[in-house]
Amino acid sequence: MTPPSPERALADFAATPAALPPAVRARAEDLLIDALACAVAGRHAPGRDGFDAAVRSLTGAGDGLVVGDRRAAPAGAAMLDAWQATALTMCDVYRPRLCHVTPPVLGAVLAAAGDATPMREVVSAFAIGAEVTVRLCDALPAEAFDGRRWHAPGVVGPYGAAAAAGALLGLDPEAMTQAFGGAGLHSGGSFATLGSPGVKLTQARASAAGLTAAELARAGHGGGAHALTAPAGGLYAAFGSGTAAADPRDRLGEHWSLDRLALRRWPASSSLQSLIEAATGASDASAHPRLEVELPEQGHALCAEMGWDDSLSAMQSARWIAAVSWLDRSFWVEQTSSARRDDERVAALARTVEVRLDPDLPQGGVRLRSAGKVVAEIDVPLGAPQRPLRREDVRGKLDRAAGPDAAAGIVAAVTGDGDVGALAALLAG
Repeated sequence: MTPPSPERALADFAATPAALPPAVRARAEDLLIDALACAVAGRHAPGRDGFDAAVRSLTGAGDGLVVGDRRAAPAGAAMLDAWQATALTMCDVYRPRLCHVTPPVLGAVLAAAGDATPMREVVSAFAIGAEVTVRLCDALPAEAFDGRRWHAPGVVGPYGAAAAAGALLGLDPEAMTQAFGGAGLHSGGSFATLGSPGVKLTQARASAAGLTAAELARAGHGGGAHALTAPAGGLYAAFGSGTAAADPRDRLGEHWSLDRLALRRWPASSSLQSLIEAATGASDASAHPRLEVELPEQGHALCAEMGWDDSLSAMQSARWIAAVSWLDRSFWVEQTSSARRDDERVAALARTVEVRLDPDLPQGGVRLRSAGKVVAEIDVPLGAPQRPLRREDVRGKLDRAAGPDAAAGIVAAVTGDGDVGALAALLAG
């Protein structure tokens, strides 16, 4: 028997949700709780009000769920929730492709679900969208992102968002295949926006694109059946060599990839999580150190020269993060506030931090020296698959973002047998 095409196999998987294995469901719940923590915190991110006004002017009013705010049209709600989840640089990352998986999926599922939708269905759709995203990341070669500098959430995010939204909208496999075709029409996004607010738009656009593709496919206006494999313009040809680097059909539905996502303990670049751990935990607490930071190729390329003119750039600046984490012995959003960035003591130290390349360090690793002495060396960042955040760690992020009482209710809603309406009430404030 001829196996189904990659497009149809993924469509069958997304359109016919099976009960999640217990370990997969638990992981999906943790990822959803983490994404909600990021979105709650992102409600107060710099520039959020302007983004909200612009999105609402484009999309209008509606009943789509927006975390921490009044409701909006579904496409606008998807954009706002995805943007909030990534705004403070604290969401997940699939390190092999530098892809932020959960923000586009979160926006799509919250916009596609109604208040009466059972939370178990939302968790299942969220898991499906994340799985499709990771499998399509693997299907494209690393050089599509490392060399050409495509931004992975914009390339594959629309597909994952379409899968998640389509699962909740009840698309059959044929319509889901067409939804993937529609998602492919929106696939793209350059990494040239790194360091600007536009880098967050990639995830927001991907979420709305996937939701739109699913809704249009439900109405009979989907794309072609070969969004991945078409020799002229399919995903593999447009962003790779024309063939899949890994077959997304391999053990689909049997083997899940959710535990390969890294979560971030702190609101900063995924390449600098180890630096924060090193600087906040180093035994040498000299107030006037001479700091030297060694980073692997990817972290060095993205973060070595970044300044700290605004909060977003500070979250991606190796020099600023080394200095403020060292002096404050902690790191959260307030360490990148304008008041903290205006502190000349921190800025003076940041200007003296030397950031060097060590290509032998593993991705995500760091070596930190003070006065020439190695004070910390970390090969695997906290939150990586090899050092995963525990549920209590994820809950700690939510506590800090929403407050302990609201956090307890949100966790209970995600892991319980209630519906989206109960969650929406907790997220309204």
